[in-house]
Amino acid sequence: MQCYLRLLLAFNILVGIIGSQVTWNRIETTYKNLKAEVETSNRCTSSKQCAAEATGKRACGGPNGYIVYSTVKADSVRKIKWLASQTRSLETMYNRENDIVSICSMVMPPSVSCNSGKCVTIDKYKRIHSVY
Repeated sequence: MQCYLRLLLAFNILVGIIGSQVTWNRIETTYKNLKAEVETSNRCTSSKQCAAEATGKRACGGPNGYIVYSTVKADSVRKIKWLASQTRSLETMYNRENDIVSICSMVMPPSVSCNSGKCVTIDKYKRIHSVY
């Protein structure tokens, strides 16, 4: 019975999300929450503790970008991955609902590194960039 109720609740939430029109404000709020979570958990001692997750969705496919984060705290990793997946889902729906057209260039995952105790991106010229 409990399993049935959970499935019913999940279905209702999904219908509510899919059935509602996505606003850009909702997408921006999701990005703000994602960046706040990354900021509060961005601690590392090794580059092996850093990763990148795809965010957003271009109308012709592929992500809009990537967020660099620390893998040290499992709870934060789960939340970051969930919020990143929300940016992809919401932008997919927004693009479809609003007939959005975008450039079709590929955004490649960044190289990541631990620098001064924070996960950062490194460009092809070996310059370090903050994730914010």
